[in-house]
Amino acid sequence: MDLTIFKGIIMGLILSLPFGPVGIYCMELTIREGKWKGYITALGMVTIDVVYSGVALIFLTRVKDYIIKYENYLSLVIGIFLLIISVRKLMNKVEINEIKIDFKSILQNYLTGLGFAIVNISSILIIASVFTVLRVLQPEIPLKKTVIETLIGVGTGGMSLWFLTCTLITHFKKLFSEEKVIKAIKIANIMIFVLALILIIISLKKLILCF
Repeated sequence: MDLTIFKGIIMGLILSLPFGPVGIYCMELTIREGKWKGYITALGMVTIDVVYSGVALIFLTRVKDYIIKYENYLSLVIGIFLLIISVRKLMNKVEINEIKIDFKSILQNYLTGLGFAIVNISSILIIASVFTVLRVLQPEIPLKKTVIETLIGVGTGGMSLWFLTCTLITHFKKLFSEEKVIKAIKIANIMIFVLALILIIISLKKLILCF
């Protein structure tokens, strides 16, 4: 069964989790100026996620033989990388600074999300790492088909999650205080920590069995 689109959707959902600085900004914008301004701004970020996912897939096709050969080692490194990031975030104090921008049109909202996300070019490496864990590249599936279906999935996952996020924030607007957002960020980092530990344990188990 071809799960390429499903894997792309998973990638889109991961990239659109509203816990980063730009995600927090979109949530704040939704609270201050309404659902559609927050959502259109988020679509700018999703667009960049799709573009960077395409770049990551091109990157993976160049080195896919090495990735397949050293897959368990790469998964271990990725797990350690995520573990370090989650621990650092859990130890640091979360601060949310309100960003004040005067929007005049929906297009400006979209371009703002686009501009915020495009500077985070290092996300290409993270995307490539997640694609490796999900085993997006399969030798029996044509590369063109894989790229198209994956990017469709990334876009679908990102747009869907942000629509749900903005809708829920608008509906439960009074419940989203700064303290609650900070708690949500901490919970997300704990989840990353746990997932990283699981990935490390599975990778080490596979490496031990190989010897």
